[in-house]
Amino acid sequence: MDIKNYISSGVIEDYVLGNCSQEESSILECVMANNPEVKTAVLEYQRILEEFATKTAITPPNHIKLELLKKLDFSAPKEMSGKIIPLQTNRVEQKTSYQIPTWIKVASVAVLFGLGFLGYEVNSKNTELEQIAQNNTVLATKVTNLEEMNSMMQNSVKIELKGVANHPNMLADVYWHTSKKVFLEIKNLPAAPSGKQYQLWAIVDGKPVDMGMYSANKSSTIQEMKSVTNAKAFAITLEKEGGNPTPTMDEMYVMGTI
Repeated sequence: MDIKNYISSGVIEDYVLGNCSQEESSILECVMANNPEVKTAVLEYQRILEEFATKTAITPPNHIKLELLKKLDFSAPKEMSGKIIPLQTNRVEQKTSYQIPTWIKVASVAVLFGLGFLGYEVNSKNTELEQIAQNNTVLATKVTNLEEMNSMMQNSVKIELKGVANHPNMLADVYWHTSKKVFLEIKNLPAAPSGKQYQLWAIVDGKPVDMGMYSANKSSTIQEMKSVTNAKAFAITLEKEGGNPTPTMDEMYVMGTI
């Protein structure tokens, strides 16, 4: 198990906020018992949660309680008029009436009001903390992706693909990694028309080799293509959607040699 990825996955935040399933909670508790780093991360998030709740605690406004009390009627019940007919004439029952003091009623309402307001605030803060945890997870993912991209660029040969005679001013970059992986960045190419798609080619031993299709719908501007060895040049053509086994030469947009 990659502990750092496990900690940044969001499972700790869900566990502290009570959003984990029973299975996830059991797994995390087992990991905590055997890994001090995970246990420390859980305790740290609990501490942050407690500090956040303390700093953002809100006291209910006094006017709300006063308005609530005005709407409540604590006066004695009106006497009922009419003749009372006993169900059993041969039995005499003695009843003792007991009136709950007004101050107890008021105190009870105040306590219930306070609990309700506290519950609302706790739910509100839990929602905010969940959003913060989600944002932190997204941010951590972006940072990881940027670090990986930076590492890729530092260990790659950059080949600039410039526009050919029919398509001047067009531009794209190919990053050829030491592992022979190829990454493509479209910098200045028009959007492919409907039913068309850009295809990357590598020139190996004088022959074009398919390196895959560029997908404009992906979130990243740099996309991983196919791997290649012994390439002497790269080029991009506009092909039918899904690609062709051989390039359409009169639809070549950019090319660059190594």
